[in-house]
Amino acid sequence: MTLPSSALSHFSQAPARRGACTATRADRPSAWQRLCRAGLGALLLLAGSAQAASDEAAVSPDAPLAPVASIAPVPFTAHYTLVLDGWPDVPITQRVSQSGELYIASMEASIKVASGYEQGRFTLAEGRLLPEGYRSGYRLAGIGKDYNREAPEAGDTRLPDRQSLLVLLSQQVDSQWSEQACLAATPCSLDYLDHKGRQRTLMYEIQGQETRQAAQRTFRTLRIEAWRKHREHKHYRIWLAPRWPGLMVGLDYLDYEDVMDKDGNRNGEVPPRSAHLTLNQLSSARQ
Repeated sequence: MTLPSSALSHFSQAPARRGACTATRADRPSAWQRLCRAGLGALLLLAGSAQAASDEAAVSPDAPLAPVASIAPVPFTAHYTLVLDGWPDVPITQRVSQSGELYIASMEASIKVASGYEQGRFTLAEGRLLPEGYRSGYRLAGIGKDYNREAPEAGDTRLPDRQSLLVLLSQQVDSQWSEQACLAATPCSLDYLDHKGRQRTLMYEIQGQETRQAAQRTFRTLRIEAWRKHREHKHYRIWLAPRWPGLMVGLDYLDYEDVMDKDGNRNGEVPPRSAHLTLNQLSSARQ
């Protein structure tokens, strides 16, 4: 299979912390790199941004505050499996925790000799999500890099990181669905900062409400389809559970370039999923 390089984020950079993922197929190092990126990247929802062209505009200091959130975050720990045909399954752990007024949203993934993690910190003020710092790291075969951002100072941008954005997205879609906003004809957008502090835009549309079974539970979910602005062919179909902001009950990766004709038209076709995420276990005080 051809791995979705633009949708699978940045495992070619890495930290020395968590344990790793070595290519078991020495003749396909680039494909293996993309697989390793997938472990973290597909769950980041905005994966692919790390390999984006570096000439995109830097964030402006007068960028707006994150939109108002409607549902307070609740602590949880979730364990997922990311499945890509022909490759080892990728275990992923996601956590949302709280310490006083500070919330921490994190994700980590590892396969043998590659690993990655991201952690965003934020507070809530009058319902708005305010970033309070970010760190991440990625390692492949012993080579990697860390990224850190401190809490913004006065005059700095207040855009969320990718982990905080996932929480914010879940918080907002419930009220938007009740208002019949952000539907297919009128998708919505959220701005955020990638791991290097570059401003990106997530586009999304709410496709409907569904009841789904996962992790021995029954969830009320909202199904959304999300893509990064200017990369409208690479989509994530995500089932969010609004009672646990940030939690994904399921995720499919869809590459619409796979069904385009020679003129670049989709002709109403939906591509088969080329990767999917399954929620295996959820631990939370909220039932």
